[in-house]
Amino acid sequence: MVEPRFERNLGVIGPEVMERLARTHVLVAGVGGAGGQCAVDLARLGLGCLTLADFDTYERHNMNRQAGCFESTLGQSKVEVVGRMCLDIHPELRLRRVGAGITEANVEDVLSGGEGLPPVDYVVEVIDIAGAGAKQALHRACRERGVPAMTGLMLGFGAALHVFQPDAPLYEQLYILPDGRVDLPAIIPHLGSYLSQDAMDACFEGRGHAPTCVVGATTAAGMMVSELMRGVMLGARAMVSWPEYLYVDLFDHHYVRAAVRPTKLPARQPMS
Repeated sequence: MVEPRFERNLGVIGPEVMERLARTHVLVAGVGGAGGQCAVDLARLGLGCLTLADFDTYERHNMNRQAGCFESTLGQSKVEVVGRMCLDIHPELRLRRVGAGITEANVEDVLSGGEGLPPVDYVVEVIDIAGAGAKQALHRACRERGVPAMTGLMLGFGAALHVFQPDAPLYEQLYILPDGRVDLPAIIPHLGSYLSQDAMDACFEGRGHAPTCVVGATTAAGMMVSELMRGVMLGARAMVSWPEYLYVDLFDHHYVRAAVRPTKLPARQPMS
């Protein structure tokens, strides 16, 4: 018998998939705009095990796009607020909160499970672009453990989705510049026609934030959750994975499924 709170999912996903989802453990690393919405969406689908990792607290400038940001939650821990929201939706959810965020020191512990949770099956990596070191550590650990990792980058009224299987090149070989910054033009292969060029130039040069809004956040979350469900329903290799990516812009009515063309080949093959 299906839990009444999830019975309207029937017909979209079957009872056997719902049982599989209830045994699945997802790590959401970064629970701001896309990550917070992704966590809430997974709770509504009936995910069984969820780890939330983020060191940050809510500030007023988060209000335009982050699911847990309200006047009443300003200054509060994002993992605590989003965790409460998820448990309010799905009280049986097995939840772990990592208030330190992802670090090189804790990434193995987080991926191994703990606090009554099994090892992580899928990773949603939406760590802020300032956290390039944490991104590298997480993607490297996922590769070593054989865990698929995805990232959804929101921009304006759209988002780009990249999924990295364990045999993909290392994240730093693809998307980290020599100065340690994330190579945003490489990982966001398209731009909305309406975006301010000055704002984008500042963002790409590391002088400002990517211009986005709630539509970009919910689009990125929807893309990540949908692709994760493909993994649960059809197997991880059914997900659109590197070198392929997805890009959607709802304002420009633009949908792309294509393969990335790296400006340079990886200098070496990643270690197995």
